Amino acid sequence: MKRWCGVLAFLVLASGSLATDAHAQQAWNSVTVSWTTPGDDSLSGTASQFDIRYSTSLITAANFASATRWTTGVPAPSTPGSTQSVVVTGLSPGTTYWFALKTADEVPNWAGISNVASKTTAAAPDLIRPAAIAMTITAQTDSTVTVQWAAVGDDSLTGTATSYDLRMSTSAITAANFASATSLTGEPAPAAPGVLQTVTVRGLSRQVTYWFAIKAADDVGNVSAISNVPSVTTPDTTPPAAITNLTLGLVWMNFSSAAVLPSRRWHGR
Repeated sequence: MKRWCGVLAFLVLASGSLATDAHAQQAWNSVTVSWTTPGDDSLSGTASQFDIRYSTSLITAANFASATRWTTGVPAPSTPGSTQSVVVTGLSPGTTYWFALKTADEVPNWAGISNVASKTTAAAPDLIRPAAIAMTITAQTDSTVTVQWAAVGDDSLTGTATSYDLRMSTSAITAANFASATSLTGEPAPAAPGVLQTVTVRGLSRQVTYWFAIKAADDVGNVSAISNVPSVTTPDTTPPAAITNLTLGLVWMNFSSAAVLPSRRWHGR
């Protein structure tokens, strides 16, 4: 009688729980598995325990015992017909897992294996931002400054970043005031890590000190820390314009007045 009722419990599990979409929530490293609880004797009484298994390959009645058993937080069986669940954690991202369940009574009589649900975990979130850029000033004129840096990666120094945010100011740029500095355009698209990249900033004024800073961003919006902040004072190499309207005029001098010489008195010996 007990064993026959155990089969009925399996039928309840198979038809009412662990369907293909049996999880209520999913994270990249966990899956919530839920089911409808059977009774101790088919749909009567209260069962004694659950045996929840998971594997990265299809679970069958033949290999159920070799699948990984999940024991953390597994609830004791509740009243028949109630919905129960458990969160299976510590899973690998981007991986398909199969889940199956058995129920036992106090003897214990074990139900047959439930239906087998599968789910692929999501990709792990990208929490690694690009590395901070080291920037240098390689040239300047009265109205231009050329800055250069080595490209960084999408994840620190790995992969390729997505965009740059180059800023300029006539006062020192810091992490706190970076967003208020003047945003520049014309930056190249990020290259492979280590590749030297340059941009020339134009339209500057002579004899003015400018500070420059840059950040890199990846495809999910992780932004690097602020770069170093080099500064440069534009020179003044432009001389005065040459005079082009020089003219000559005649100057008259009046020599008509006679010079009066002082008289000398001669004395004989």
